[in-house]
Amino acid sequence: MVAPPPMQGDDREPTTLMPAWQPPPVAPAAALVPETMAMPARPGAAAVSAGPQAELTIESGPDAGHTHRATDKAVRLGRSPDNDVILRDPATSGHHARLERRDEAFWVVDLGSTNGTFVNGESVQEKQLNHGDRLTVGQNSVHFSLVGAE
Repeated sequence: MVAPPPMQGDDREPTTLMPAWQPPPVAPAAALVPETMAMPARPGAAAVSAGPQAELTIESGPDAGHTHRATDKAVRLGRSPDNDVILRDPATSGHHARLERRDEAFWVVDLGSTNGTFVNGESVQEKQLNHGDRLTVGQNSVHFSLVGAE
């Protein structure tokens, strides 16, 4: 918006245009997310929860080498920093999938991800997992294992 020309005898400066406010640039998410670190169990500590436990081991992809434990609490995977397992992979949705325990079994649930969630190469919306299954979340290949199963 430009101000009208000043009137005769008016010695005020004309109004100038100001650029619209823009939010400051955000640092890349990878710089904000600390590396995941497993904490050793205290000697003599009780088990975290009753019932089966599982491990997700990221075998290949941008987050290879990380391992995460699943108990009776649902574990959400995705790029957003509010997930339980944060994957720094552009092919992974912000809230990609959830691993949950139902009674004595673990299930993976796709959360409407853009690129889908796969179990042993099969695209799934929801599927019960078995020891040794391979999940694909974005570009990450994840090995599912039941703790104590051989």
